[in-house]
Order: sequence, then C-alpha cells, then structure tokens
Amino acid sequence: MSDTDWLDDHIELYAVAVLPPTEHDRVERELADLSEVERRIYHTRVAETRAAMVEFASSYAIDAPGDLRARVLDHVFAVSDGRGDAVSSDGPSGDVTADSAPAPIPIDRARSRRRAAVIAAAAAAIVVALGAGVVIGRGTASDPAAPTVTAAGQQALDVLTAPDAQLAAQQLDDDRGTMSVVTSRERNQAVALLRDLNNPIASDREFQLWLVGKEDQPVSAGLIPSTGADDPTLVENLDSATVLAVTVEPEGGSPQPTTPILAQVQL
Repeated sequence: MSDTDWLDDHIELYAVAVLPPTEHDRVERELADLSEVERRIYHTRVAETRAAMVEFASSYAIDAPGDLRARVLDHVFAVSDGRGDAVSSDGPSGDVTADSAPAPIPIDRARSRRRAAVIAAAAAAIVVALGAGVVIGRGTASDPAAPTVTAAGQQALDVLTAPDAQLAAQQLDDDRGTMSVVTSRERNQAVALLRDLNNPIASDREFQLWLVGKEDQPVSAGLIPSTGADDPTLVENLDSATVLAVTVEPEGGSPQPTTPILAQVQL
C-alpha cells in the first residue's frame, strides 16, 4: 500500500462528512503532512465532491422522516465494510442471473476497500440529500417560495420516504460511474440514479435499466441518456424482480440486453 492509499479511499467520505471522528481526524492529519501541491490536489477532490452533493440536492425541500436518514446511513456503512448488498455481473458475458446476483463480490482486500469507498460515497449522496430534507426530482413553480413537485417527482419522494425504503449502490464496470437505488417493496417502486459518468458512451447510445427475476427474461425498466440524467429514474412495478441491472444499448433501447451488464443492484 502506498502512503496515500488510505487517504485515497477516504477522501470522498470525508468530503460528505460521514466518517467517524477517528477517521475524520486521520484524514486531516494526513492532509497536513502532504506537500503543498499534493494538498491542493486533495482539496480539489473535496471541493468537487461537495459541489456534486450540492448539485444533487438542488431540488425541492421537504421534511423527510427522521429515522430514514439513520437507516440509510446504517446501510452506507454496511456497504463500506463489506456487509452491503451490492452485486456485480459474473464472467465476461455479463449475463443477468437473478439467482447469482445476491452473492458478495469476490475481490481482494485492497480492491474491496477502494470499491467500497466509491460505493459508499455514491450512497452518501442520497444520505446528504435526505438529511437536508430534499426530494429528488424537479418541478416548476410560479412562486419560488412555495415550490411544487411534478407527479414523477412526488412518486420519487414517496419511494424515498416509504417506511421500508432501502438503499443500495454499485460501481459500474469500466469506470463509468455509480448507480444508486432506493427501493420500496411496499410501493412496488424504486428510484435509480447514475452519477459520475466520467467514461462517456457514444451519443447514439443510451443506458437501459432492466428488472431481473420478474419474468423469465429481463424486463426493460427505462432509458437514461448517454450523458446521464439530472433527475433520478422512477422504476415501477417491481413485482418479483430481485435485481436492477444496467446496460448500454442503441438509442431507443432494446427488447433484451445486447451488451455486457455494467452493474447489478439487489432490490
């Protein structure tokens, strides 16, 4: 492990203030020990992460249930120490299999720590938004002081504030970003968000979501533009589906996945 590996794995979590006090203090000590140039690089990463959180939370404020943030935080740290529900595709073909999806990711300790930090940081984005009382989804309002929400935005809000709301997150293959999903079985709906799409796909392609386990073959659950979407995607009629997967498909989507699975998140 290099001198900055631990810092690299924790800087995003430090930026969104979800580290325990001992690790928060260690980050600050390690930052103080860096050269001026190195410290500026890490400060830039902190600023970029916080800016992403602000952008993510730039919607309409409401009061979220107090226990929801605590439950989501519990899940975030379960993911960060390897106890989460994140799953990935097996083999080069990326075939979607509902039976194999819940299995943990078999990766070595070093890769696990780095991946967990990325996943937890993605999940923390939703935690920060919920903690600030923010609903995902935008609407229009004539009076800025009295915001309204679109029907889709209200449905997304209903999922986020459902008593059984559960959060899961997964890093996309090929460093394409992360997918965070909040699921409510009670409402039979989920809210999915792709973030940090730093490895772009072609403009004539789209991300396509798939519900796995609902029928014999994956069922399309929506399309996301190649550049991502400002607002999360509402996924309806989960029924018996156990996994939400994402692939890259031709513009307009495909009846069935035609490319390897980028990520699978257990519902």
